[in-house]
Amino acid sequence: MMNIYTILYTVFVILYLPIFSLLTRKKGYKTDIKERFVIYNDNARKNTVWFHCASIGELNVAFPVINRLKEKYSILITVSSPRGKDFALKKYPFATVRSVPLDIPFLLNRFISIYKPQALVITEGEFWPNLVCKTSEKIPILSINTRISPNSFKVYKRFRNIYKKILDNFSKFIVRSEKDREYLSFFVPEEKLVLCGDLKLVSSFEKKEVSFNKKGKRIIIAGSTHDPEEKVLITIYKNLRLKYPDLRLVLAPRHLERIDQIKNLLEEEGLSYALRSETEVLDCDVYIVDTIGELSGLYRYADVVFVGGTIAPVGGHNILEPVAEGKPVIIGNHYHKIEDLYRFLRKFNAVFSADNGKEMERLFDKFLEEKFKPDINISAYREKVLLCYIKNIEECLG
Repeated sequence: MMNIYTILYTVFVILYLPIFSLLTRKKGYKTDIKERFVIYNDNARKNTVWFHCASIGELNVAFPVINRLKEKYSILITVSSPRGKDFALKKYPFATVRSVPLDIPFLLNRFISIYKPQALVITEGEFWPNLVCKTSEKIPILSINTRISPNSFKVYKRFRNIYKKILDNFSKFIVRSEKDREYLSFFVPEEKLVLCGDLKLVSSFEKKEVSFNKKGKRIIIAGSTHDPEEKVLITIYKNLRLKYPDLRLVLAPRHLERIDQIKNLLEEEGLSYALRSETEVLDCDVYIVDTIGELSGLYRYADVVFVGGTIAPVGGHNILEPVAEGKPVIIGNHYHKIEDLYRFLRKFNAVFSADNGKEMERLFDKFLEEKFKPDINISAYREKVLLCYIKNIEECLG
């Protein structure tokens, strides 16, 4: 089977390579054809651990693990996409970064002979047949933050014999959820499966310090909002201000091109406003965040947080940042993009969903009046998850 796959894959590469080169250059990236054919020499470093991260998402997810392991090991990173390689070179200046070799046995063997890694760690779900099967003949392979979607599981089940042969080559799967472990147990022995938690809980939050003078006011911060969420929140704010005269609203729209639309809405509602780009002092009814990259740092000033894309049917944005600050987080009922994270955090009373404006107003009122304390210390949990990953990876490194 593997020989047939390799022949078909090689024919496909020969036919597709000119198209790939053209499209890559058109986007302004290097094709790295020589790297994909491992036409280079390099010097191996001692204690090298090889991480394969398909693209930018996986590079971000793996960062806390790689950053911790770099203290003891040399880091080698391969990526699949040209855009991912550019990103990796900037994010990992301490690592050796290469485009992953084509999935052809003799190229993979040459790559391993150059760098002599102790193990290959694949982030999430990049299961190329030769990358897995041929590499496992020489060094241990681990999968971290392994995720198997319901759709992928259906495909895996349909071709169970093929996927079982591939997945059996892994020494260990460090999975993100109980559901992923359940799916994988259909193909590999239980002893190869370890549940540590979702690495995105560790990697998706970077604490930022920003200056803001709230002048002792109570604040609702609405982050990453879409139309018509501002209208709903303004209505809730005006109602609650009757009970809490010191209450103020901070709006941080997802798309800054909507600032003028929000200004017009506030003028229609008779509310004063100021822009973050013009002042750091809260001297108005509504404070508009029209800057980039400061929202996560502003969350620590909030009394209650709303995260957008959840009243508008977008699917939700980053709820972890305000949760990490220990703030009560309220969202609408459109959270399909963040459902796994929402379900997890909801168990600890850290995030709350409302089906309509009235229910949302009641939740805001509750948390403005009561002292809020979630049932989870997210910082401690993140460290626990990271240490679980490090421990299991180092066990395979020996």
